[in-house]
Amino acid sequence: MRKAIIFAAAVILVGGAVVTAQRGGGGGQPAGPPPTCPASGFATQAYYAQFGQNGGDGNTAYEIASPCIGKDVRDVAESIGMGRDKLLGVKNVIGIIFNADGTMMIDGAQAKLQGASFQIGYNHPAMRMILKGTRANGQALNDIRVFAYDFAWNEAQEGRGATAAMNTLNDRAPLMKLTPFGALWSMIDAEGTVKVTKDAQGHTILQGTSPYDGIDVTMTVDHVAHHPTRLGPYYPDDVIHLPIAVTAKANGHTWEAKFDDYYGDPSTTPGQPNYLEPSVWMVFPRHLTWTEDGKPFADLHVTYFRSNPYIVFPVPDVVKNLKSSN
Repeated sequence: MRKAIIFAAAVILVGGAVVTAQRGGGGGQPAGPPPTCPASGFATQAYYAQFGQNGGDGNTAYEIASPCIGKDVRDVAESIGMGRDKLLGVKNVIGIIFNADGTMMIDGAQAKLQGASFQIGYNHPAMRMILKGTRANGQALNDIRVFAYDFAWNEAQEGRGATAAMNTLNDRAPLMKLTPFGALWSMIDAEGTVKVTKDAQGHTILQGTSPYDGIDVTMTVDHVAHHPTRLGPYYPDDVIHLPIAVTAKANGHTWEAKFDDYYGDPSTTPGQPNYLEPSVWMVFPRHLTWTEDGKPFADLHVTYFRSNPYIVFPVPDVVKNLKSSN
């Protein structure tokens, strides 16, 4: 539902005010019965709720769940921190930063990463990879690779010294799906068209395609109980629904990701550095492995994670001008 919305009507419900507006900026609808999902599987209008900000800064409108989004998707959204409040918002994580050490395929060869940083804006969509480490030939790696919307470029410094790299867009855009939040954004955007099945191990399999990017995404969800430590807001006896694997298909290629070692409350573990968010709803795996067309692409060990940080992806004029001249 990433379109400009004109707010037109408000309905008071438990937890806040709901604002509805026709997609495309049409007139609002009066209060009425709970919305239902049409046969298309996509809601005909967007729904928003107003929630108070920390520190008394007033209310902000957040997109809440479409009536077409199924319970299986909502369960995952709640478990990893994207779904919150009585009026369920399922896009409460709009961006992340995570740092990682490990390995990654760089220019056709496996490079060693040390202190690399990944900035992802799910609501744009956009991604900046600040790649630091050592190339396979022993030379220093210090690249910054970015895409935003339908533009791609490289930077000499973060936000500076841009050179166009439009031929890399199709290879960069699917990578944002290789995180739990990015894959779930596809399921949320796919609304009632998500297909739900079970595998032989009892995992839930969600398959959906966002109409905004056309990337076919499949997510494997484990239903974890009796985990050894507290995870985010969940206690060891709570059942939580965690994405453990993702497949994304686009442009004739298949990317796969596996997630393990979720961690969400480092403040409860003596001696652990506070590099992940303490005592919050958002949880993130400390280990991600990515493949492309069945071949190793990245093996990432997370050293830092924050949700909803301040990150921006202004498209440089040199890239805009290049595209407009074609």
